[in-house]
Amino acid sequence: MIAFNFNIHFPDEPSLNDGISDNSKKNITIVKSSDTEIFEKLSQKSEYLPLSGREASYGAEVEFSKCREGCLWGVDVKGVVSFVWSCGDRTLSYLPQPLLTVEVLEFWTLHTIIPMMLALDETYNILHVGAVEVAGKPIIFSAESFGGKSTMTDYFLQQGHTLLADDTLGIYKDAETFKAVASYPFHRPFREAESLGYKVSNVNTHPRAVKAVYLLEKSDADAEITITTIKGVEKYRAFHFSTFINFDFLKEKRFISLSEMANAITVYKVSVPWKLERLPEVYTAIVETVI
Repeated sequence: MIAFNFNIHFPDEPSLNDGISDNSKKNITIVKSSDTEIFEKLSQKSEYLPLSGREASYGAEVEFSKCREGCLWGVDVKGVVSFVWSCGDRTLSYLPQPLLTVEVLEFWTLHTIIPMMLALDETYNILHVGAVEVAGKPIIFSAESFGGKSTMTDYFLQQGHTLLADDTLGIYKDAETFKAVASYPFHRPFREAESLGYKVSNVNTHPRAVKAVYLLEKSDADAEITITTIKGVEKYRAFHFSTFINFDFLKEKRFISLSEMANAITVYKVSVPWKLERLPEVYTAIVETVI
């Protein structure tokens, strides 16, 4: 499959390879390791922290803040799977643990590890957002946790719009334009643990300039729907909510890059009545600002 503008290949799990490749894109290859200590060999390890319903530890072969190109990174999902990769390389090694299944391997690889790889080696800024296309123009939904990103993305997909991101989106700067890179071709509206949901065929795999960001804010069920352009520091907040990884040594660079995006991209604040029956009204109001 194509994800984050790469061909994703699982040579040890043929059922995960759908046969679609694009010779214009580079590969990320996910290979099974026979080294039972691939993660233990890393000298720096975090405590086990909650992650997607599991406990996970982050590792590196040197101090996290000094791990640059060629340095080994790793993630151990307790009882499930260990991953290790070299920063800047496009081969990801994994060691199965008792709870691993093919479906769970696909989930952790696409949902967490590949976006982490691409963020750490600065291929992209990875945002935790929903994103679709309206009339061929990428728009992004940002919100606090449980703020409606998934619900809004799901509704736009139901109306036939092209999916860019269900959970994580790649962004890179091309001259003075910021382009959106579609993540993986899955949508999980109910956020079932360790599941990518269902596969979506209507996915754009070609980066395009971001049209706008919509900062979703809950309002009373009967409140008026308003969409206002926001400026200044408040624009940054729309991107701040969307941080994907939070290593301390990335904070300065992340602040700079998010500030640049905030300066270059139009950001709207959308007052969203917290009532599913009013989603069609919110949808129409948003689409009218794009077309």
